[in-house]
Amino acid sequence: MKIEKTLSESSNMINIQKSCLTAIMTLILSLLALYASLAGVLDKNLYTDVFFAGSLSKTLISGSLAQDTISIPLSLILAVLSLVFLKHPEYKTFIAILGLTGYFFYGYGLYAMQGQYTSIYLIYLAVFGLSIYSMIWGLTSFKPDVVKQTRLPGALRMSISIFLIVILLVLIPVWLLRITPDIAKHIPGDTYAVFVLDLCVVFPAFGIIAAKLLRNKPFGNILAGVALFKTLTICLSVAFGEWFVPFREGFQADYGMIAIFSALTLFSFVLIVLYMFNLKKEL
Repeated sequence: MKIEKTLSESSNMINIQKSCLTAIMTLILSLLALYASLAGVLDKNLYTDVFFAGSLSKTLISGSLAQDTISIPLSLILAVLSLVFLKHPEYKTFIAILGLTGYFFYGYGLYAMQGQYTSIYLIYLAVFGLSIYSMIWGLTSFKPDVVKQTRLPGALRMSISIFLIVILLVLIPVWLLRITPDIAKHIPGDTYAVFVLDLCVVFPAFGIIAAKLLRNKPFGNILAGVALFKTLTICLSVAFGEWFVPFREGFQADYGMIAIFSALTLFSFVLIVLYMFNLKKEL
C-alpha cells in the first residue's frame, strides 16, 4: 500500500517516462565516471603522460587525483540511486539524482575545459555532455501544476536561501581576487575553469534559486534540493583537495580554504537532511 502511494505521488509529481529516461542517462554517466575516476587513481601513466607532454602541472595532477578519489564513491551512489529509481520511481530520489549529476557536470566540466588531454579525454566529454542533458531533461520532467503543491517550512526555506546567498557573498570576492592577477598577466591559472563554471553558471543559478525561495516560488523547493546535493558533493571534493594537494606536493595547506569548504560541506549535509524530511506535497 505504501509503495502504491509512493508511485502515485511520483506519477503526479514527475513525468515517469521522461524521468526514467533521465535515470538511464545518469546510470550510463555514473558508469563512465566510475571508469574514469578509477583510471585516474589506479593508472599512474594517465596523468603523467599529459604532464610530460607539457600541458598538465604537478599541482593539477594532484587536484585531479583528489577529485577522482571523491568521484569513485559518488559515481557508485549515483548508479545505485539511478537503479533504485528505475525500479521504484520516487521524486525525492530523483532530486538527489539530479543533485549528484550536478557534481559530475562540474567536475568533468573542469576536465573538459582545462584540456586535460589524457587517453580517456573523450570519456570526460561524454560525462560532461550527459550531465548537461540529464539535468535539463530531468528538471523538465517535473509537472509545473503539481510542483505548485510542494511545501517547505518557512524557516527551512529561509535558511536554505540564506545559505546560498552566504556562499555567493563569501566565494565571489575570493574568486575575483584570485582571477584578477591572472587577467593582469593575460595568462590563465591551472584551475581557470573553476572561475568559468562558478561565475558564469553556478553562482547565477544559486542566486536565482535563493530568489525563488525568498519569494516562495514553488519550483524553488525542487531546485533547492538539487543545489544542496550539488553543494555538498562539490564542497566535499574541494575541502579534500585543499588538504590532499599540499600533502602530496609538500607545501603549506591553506587552512582558511579548508575551513570554509569543510563548513559549507557540514551545513549542506544538515540542510539536506532537514530538506528531505520536510519537503511535502499537499494533497
